[in-house]
Amino acid sequence: MELKALFALEEDEATVITLSELAGKLKLTRIQAWKLASRLVRKKRLIRLKRGVYLFAPMKSGPRGLWTENALAMVPQLMNGDYYVGFWAALNYYGLTEQIPFSVQIVTTSRQRNFEALQTRFEFIQVRHLGEWREEKISKRVIKFATMEQLILDCLALPEKSGGVKEACQALWNARNRLDWKKLEELAFKSSDAVRRRLGYICGLLGVRKLKPKKIAGWRWLDPSAPKKAMAKSERWGLLLNVSKKELTEWREY
Repeated sequence: MELKALFALEEDEATVITLSELAGKLKLTRIQAWKLASRLVRKKRLIRLKRGVYLFAPMKSGPRGLWTENALAMVPQLMNGDYYVGFWAALNYYGLTEQIPFSVQIVTTSRQRNFEALQTRFEFIQVRHLGEWREEKISKRVIKFATMEQLILDCLALPEKSGGVKEACQALWNARNRLDWKKLEELAFKSSDAVRRRLGYICGLLGVRKLKPKKIAGWRWLDPSAPKKAMAKSERWGLLLNVSKKELTEWREY
């Protein structure tokens, strides 16, 4: 039965498979399918991702069951609700960073547990309302990515998820000729006050766009992921600058 299962999965070029799909494919009861899956997990031919969901490791993945196919291709089969790939993985996909991501960060409205597979960490970031996304095709699978405009704003909203405001600054510069600036400003208007301030500040710092601040009240940190020690202030944007201008733009020197 194990061989029959492996041949069937190889023939279908399966990647992620559920217990129900395995049972249906081999005409087994759910209990029989669970026992079979458990044996294949022990032999590292299946990798358990979450309850009832497994990653198939083809024979060509080697005796240890390591498989390095693009981890992004399995994202649609992991997700039941709304989602999009964001932060490091999206920055890398759009060519906005030189950093190689070691995690796939999935923005979703549902709560899910992080896990590791394919030598990659899958991190789920729960939000109340999902931003804008677009569909891309990878390994014959349609995957949702944050739009480039949404990605920039997400990185400014949660800079700790993508290397800090410095990385968002570099991404904005790399994307400056590809962004829909009208769309970016529309999305920023719907975003938080802190995100709008950070966007306005780095746009001015880079000289890519002159944005007008709304009514400013109180102070916000430029980078909440950096140490809370203000080196200076931006009166125009109401920001406590805890990352220097030199740090934000030092990548230009390379």
